Amino acid sequence: MYYELIALGLVCLGAPWLARLGGFEISRKSFDLAGVAGLFFWAATAFGLGTTLVDVLKDIGKFLMVISVILGWIALSVGAVWSAFDVFRESHKELLIHKA
Repeated sequence: MYYELIALGLVCLGAPWLARLGGFEISRKSFDLAGVAGLFFWAATAFGLGTTLVDVLKDIGKFLMVISVILGWIALSVGAVWSAFDVFRESHKELLIHKA
């Protein structure tokens, strides 16, 4: 479970860089929101691993892990939908011009 959250966090943090690499010159807020989701997934991993190391923080760590995962999925969902709308609204006029 922790490996998947770490990998998901890396992918989410790489989304703004990949968008810039792909040439999307749209508002960066939507892609940054996906990057913030990666931080929430890493926080969930840290809270989950912390519960296995410290018995006193077991209940608090599980609660914070669930909250971090929920916030991560919300941020990732909103960022993905917002990014998709921004990409669809971006004009691709150079793609419509046929050069012979």
